Amino acid sequence: MEGYKGHIKPKTSERLQAQVEAFADSGVEKFSEEQKAVLKNSAELSKITDLNNLPDDLSDDLRKLIEDNKDAYLLFLKERKFETEKIEESITLYNEKFSGKISELKVRMSEGNPQELPEYLGSGSNGSAFKIEVEGKEYAAKFTNSVVQSNFEIKPLLKATGIEHTSQFVCHSFQDGVVVMELLPGVDITNFTSENSPEYTDKDLGQLIDTVVKLESAGLVIDPKASNFLYSTESGFSVLDYHLQREGSGHIIGKSIMSLMHALTFRPYVRLDLEDPDFDAKLNIRAQEESRRRLSMMVRVFTIVKEKYPDLITEWQQTYNRELAENDERVRTNKYPQGEPYNPIKKDRIPETEEFQEYIKKLEDLGIKT
Repeated sequence: MEGYKGHIKPKTSERLQAQVEAFADSGVEKFSEEQKAVLKNSAELSKITDLNNLPDDLSDDLRKLIEDNKDAYLLFLKERKFETEKIEESITLYNEKFSGKISELKVRMSEGNPQELPEYLGSGSNGSAFKIEVEGKEYAAKFTNSVVQSNFEIKPLLKATGIEHTSQFVCHSFQDGVVVMELLPGVDITNFTSENSPEYTDKDLGQLIDTVVKLESAGLVIDPKASNFLYSTESGFSVLDYHLQREGSGHIIGKSIMSLMHALTFRPYVRLDLEDPDFDAKLNIRAQEESRRRLSMMVRVFTIVKEKYPDLITEWQQTYNRELAENDERVRTNKYPQGEPYNPIKKDRIPETEEFQEYIKKLEDLGIKT
């Protein structure tokens, strides 16, 4: 979708498509149907060289889309407040190396249950991932539920370029609704049970902490769901999902590290029989086991944090105290409370035995006081 003719050096189709996608990202309302239409049709729109003389065979929907956005697009091009190099490279790479393989996979996905394919890796709330092999190398291809979601997910991937142990962007296609990434090593940690769960080493934990710190330093924040982490004894932890930090959110790295406790101590939930005469005793035993795993892991993690990033503990404690005081003030003044800040220690649920109180003392000595 270009508005000018007579360029000394004609722009490539990839450059034009990248311009259209850049416009969709910042020139129309985010997550709107209009943004979805521009992204989905970016390849076709890039073929139009004169916005004032549209092809006769152009569909009514695309004709209206162009007419509604022509002036804004021309102004967007004139101001040149956009960067298309990485997107252009992505489009070129996809067209040259990946489009054929993805087309083959999509045909097979349409012929039955995609989750039964051997290439299936897993699904989340925003889409499903499949393993593909191109020129002897394996990649992860994620099909999102919408092109605007794909566009949203590409931004943090680009910001994380070069950060080890994290999902790395390779290329994309809004037409095929796919984002291709490097295939990370490891097993989804939600697949571990009490019987086969590995013993994470201090080296593993230190590497994960380093990864979180690097992501947050790049303006990114992890999604701490357990299913967003892979683990292998050779490579340690890999982080699958992370997002852009919200502007003005004042996000604290210590909060993200604290939120890792659920993933690091995850065990599949086993429903207890309410009719079992020993139900209460079994429930109590399970609660103690969960507290033991969580507190023990917190001591290990924050011992490492204390050695490598001591300021993060101080920062977390100050933030926790402030948020707790703010919530207490809301309750005192009858304002709607926001809820107490996240506290994984939960002293009121911890047995007052020597073993558990020793964990509390160790955490307090490290600077974690709740």
